[in-house]
Formats: sequence, structure tokens, C-alpha cells
Amino acid sequence: MVWNFDHKILIQGIDQTKALTYLQEISLDNSNIIAGVPDEYIGKTIENIPIFDLVTEAITTYPEINTTIIFSDAYNVLDSGYEAIDAGIKQIIIHTEKIPPLDLLKLFNQAKKKNIKILGPSQGGILIPEKQSSGIQNAHLYRKGNIGIINYGESIISQELALFLQENNLGESIIINVGHDNFTDIDWHLWFTKLSKDRLTKVILVTINDFSNIDKDAFISGINSVANKPIIIYNLDPNNLKSSINNGQAKIITDQIPQHLNRVFSLQLITESLLEKGIKITNNYQEIPTLINS
Repeated sequence: MVWNFDHKILIQGIDQTKALTYLQEISLDNSNIIAGVPDEYIGKTIENIPIFDLVTEAITTYPEINTTIIFSDAYNVLDSGYEAIDAGIKQIIIHTEKIPPLDLLKLFNQAKKKNIKILGPSQGGILIPEKQSSGIQNAHLYRKGNIGIINYGESIISQELALFLQENNLGESIIINVGHDNFTDIDWHLWFTKLSKDRLTKVILVTINDFSNIDKDAFISGINSVANKPIIIYNLDPNNLKSSINNGQAKIITDQIPQHLNRVFSLQLITESLLEKGIKITNNYQEIPTLINS
């Protein structure tokens, strides 16, 4: 399944603070947000967006909805995700953070059974500068250009990179925030393939906040899907210190999760594999413009 970037959006948890902030930041005159479902009953509209009690009610009224963005409370995300899947929504973006890991495991497994794609959790989103924002805040900070970004880290990272690139007369074609949760299942092949085929994208920039949680085989497979476009990797955790801390804190939980979500590879092993393929890697963001232009 490919990802349809012509988003017709339902927002679940539309009454949550981050959802309301997101709605206030984007231009609703040209918005592709069709409807919302709150965690709690709040009335008939928010920011002129029609509100429904159930996802199925929203889909019945607006069958063109193909994507949901989940802002629901962390302990409601599993139910919100199940409801979206049961309603037939094929694309799920999860913005919510700190979701119970076992809830995520259940949701990812159910989505795979139904051939449904999930982006996120933890600040997942897609942005096409000056065109559309699906879950990414501060869209005004980005400028149209030819650099496609896949960000495995907090959204502030892609925002700061965008501002830095502007200082060097560079802009972005697509920004894909895959989230920054330790317990996620990123479809690297899907996102690398999208940027590889995108005619506006000339360079692919990947930011990695924590290499320890990367599925090495899936990551390399994604890179192998890219033809004739340079790839630059910005490693934000060169010493793997954050990885060690996170893995220590999460050990009790990860002991309960199947190994396919608990692959831990050394930074050196991944780096060697990437360098063999001619991938450019830097730990210094100031080197990025030079690498892009080289």
C-alpha cells in the first residue's frame, strides 16, 4: 500500500489542548480537515469543524475522509485507533506521546492485519510547505524547496533544521515526522520510496535521534529503494548516550514485547553499513548545506 498524500482529515481527540493549538495555527480557509471526534462531548463544532460522537458517524457523513490524526489522551489512543480501523480509514497519524507500549503493540498488529498504515506516534505528521500540514505544527517556519526530510525525533528538530536551511537559501519539498517513540514500527521503505519518486525532491535528509531503536534491516531496505538521489543522515546522538539511558529505563517494559520491536544495533554497525553504500553521515548540522551542495 502507498500513502495517499491528498489528505482528507478526521481529527480524533479534537478537544485536546495540542489539537486546539494545531487548529489555531493552520489556515482553515484552505484546510483539508473535514471533521472531528472529541475524547469528551463538547458541542457541534470547533473552529467551524463539524464534531461527531463516533468515527463511523463522521465517515457516513463525509465518506471522502481517508486519514485520521489522533491527538487523543495517551490512554485513549488504542480505542481511537481501533475505532478508525473499524471505520475503514486507511491512514493513521498519531501525534499523541507517552502511549503505553503494549497499547502501541496491539494497535500496530491490528493495523497490519487490515493493511492500514500508521505514522507516529509521538508527533507524527506530514508537511508540504506552503501547501498542507497534516499534524505538524508551526507550518509557517518551513519554506518550499527541494530537500525531503524524514525526521525520527521531536518535531522541534525539523523546525530548527528548516530555519537553518533557510539561512543557506535552502527549502523543503516534504517533511515526514515519523515520531520519536522508542516503541514504534516505522515503515522506512514507504517513506524512502515516496521521496525517491517525488519529482520535487532532489536530496533526502534523514535525522536520527536514537539509532538503538532502528530496525537496521528495514532502514537499509528503505535506503536501497532510493535511486539516483543523494541521502544525508544527521545523527543527533553520536555517542549513543541517549540510547543507553532510554534502553535502561524501558527494560522492564521491553522484556514483555516481542523481539521485532526491540532490535538494538550498535551505532558502529549501522554506520559501517551506510558508509559502504555511499551515504553521507554527519553529527554536525552546520555541515549539512555543504553536504547538500557537494
